[in-house]
Amino acid sequence: MPRAADANVPPTRTPRPLMRGPLIPSAAAALAIVTIAAGVRWGAMVAGGADSYGYVSQAGYWQRGSVVVQEDVIRPSPWPGAALTWSPLGYRPSPNRPDAIVPLYAPGLPLLMALGQLIAGFCGAFCVVPLCGGLTIWLTYLLGRRVFDAPGIALWSAGLVACSPVFLYQLMNAMSDVPVTAAWMLALVLVLSSRPFSAGLAMSAAIAIRPNLAPLAAVLVIWLAIVERRRSGSSAAASVCARFSAGVAVSVLGIGLFNARVYESAVTSGYGTTSDLYALRHFFANVRQFAAWTADVETPIVALAALFFVMPGILPTARIPHARLLLGGSLLVVLLSYVFYQPFDVWWYLRFLLPMWPILMLLTAATLESIARRWMSPVYSIAVAIAVVLCAWHGVRTAIDRSVFDLGRSERRYVDVARFVASHTDPGAVILSVQHSGSLRLYADRLTLRYDALDPLWLDRAVTYLESIGRKPYYVLDGGEVDAFRQRFGASNRTGTLDWPPLATLGGTIAVYDPISRRPDASPLAIASTRGAHARCDPPQSWPPVLRMK
Repeated sequence: MPRAADANVPPTRTPRPLMRGPLIPSAAAALAIVTIAAGVRWGAMVAGGADSYGYVSQAGYWQRGSVVVQEDVIRPSPWPGAALTWSPLGYRPSPNRPDAIVPLYAPGLPLLMALGQLIAGFCGAFCVVPLCGGLTIWLTYLLGRRVFDAPGIALWSAGLVACSPVFLYQLMNAMSDVPVTAAWMLALVLVLSSRPFSAGLAMSAAIAIRPNLAPLAAVLVIWLAIVERRRSGSSAAASVCARFSAGVAVSVLGIGLFNARVYESAVTSGYGTTSDLYALRHFFANVRQFAAWTADVETPIVALAALFFVMPGILPTARIPHARLLLGGSLLVVLLSYVFYQPFDVWWYLRFLLPMWPILMLLTAATLESIARRWMSPVYSIAVAIAVVLCAWHGVRTAIDRSVFDLGRSERRYVDVARFVASHTDPGAVILSVQHSGSLRLYADRLTLRYDALDPLWLDRAVTYLESIGRKPYYVLDGGEVDAFRQRFGASNRTGTLDWPPLATLGGTIAVYDPISRRPDASPLAIASTRGAHARCDPPQSWPPVLRMK
């Protein structure tokens, strides 16, 4: 019986969430599908720059059975460092064979792309990143459901990731950032689902894609050991950790064998040794840039995630034990993997930190929900929804302003230039280039020479040598490469002055030069642009690429 004093007290009304029941998982699934569609619709379906060409071409070499590419032209080339000049972007000279080149990049993403190509042909490689993008969004939602007993928080966090400018930028590129994020999130969700061996395999995939994130496996092992020991005892903890480690060992051993066979040793990657990439002096530059870029593209609201660690009392209670150890350790490892890395000065290098984005956005959403619940209780669901929608709008608006949704069309220039070169040059021609040094091999089937690796005193002699062996040289220069080429070669080489009209141009930014003819009265041809065309994915001249280039 209620007390008389309570008879006139109105019952407390629990705020109702905006969505209940099956609507929330359905909304999360719809968000994942929209993410996949966006990646396919606006993403770049071209193997153009260093990363995309490096990954896609390596996928082709895996289908040939080897990633060591023999180039007969290396040995007789008379200039110093010839092997490096014959290595396109994404490749380096083989340390084991003087007449071969090998890829720079880890094999994880190329193997996924090769699988996609076996299923859907050449263009299947470009479906990998959009599919991993959709998987990342769905796994972010699942992570939120497992960490907090609040489906709304899980949905908001997935929305924040989906609308993040850096996530959207990488969704449009055939690069490793989104796939490694998806693999890492899969490992984390499987660990929380008590599937240690499957989690180990997912972690193994993440390591194969980006080996420097291997320390994340240690975070999961430590968390598993602590949780299982308290739950079931030391022997059960040892068994669970062993099953997880067995899954991880697949890629650890595989990457070690790959490195030992292709590079100098099991611990040397295509980029070189750890000391070649990391240094203490990079710390402050990276911290300053990462903080500024995050505040700029995500707004300072993501700093609210820190309250989960410094003011835990105001946030929802986590459903998992030692949540701060697991989530905080994960954030810390990703940060430490890149704060000492050689710095870059473009905002989209925030992509290095993308594996921590789902956790960061989950904690941001949880903090927003807690603040709204505490101080806006009657309308907290609406307040959180408005805050998330505003953040999402800012993210998409920022992505539009930074031409993220134009990447697919802008990358068409690689195919356009290559098609022109294929139709206007002899099959034996050699193209001196940098930015197009990979795409010309793929889409024009022409051998390329990296002029940025050529000794500045050797340009004229290299041009003469190539002509003498029946391989007419051309230059393909993109944007600022024209001035860089003149600066590098103009003072010491007649063919380095570029004081004659180009053979052809594309949009006033890309020029094709003929250093043999050098006709001063010629009018440049206009390279046909397919930037506005509906063509989505162009097959290369031949596929898979050959393992011996003559």
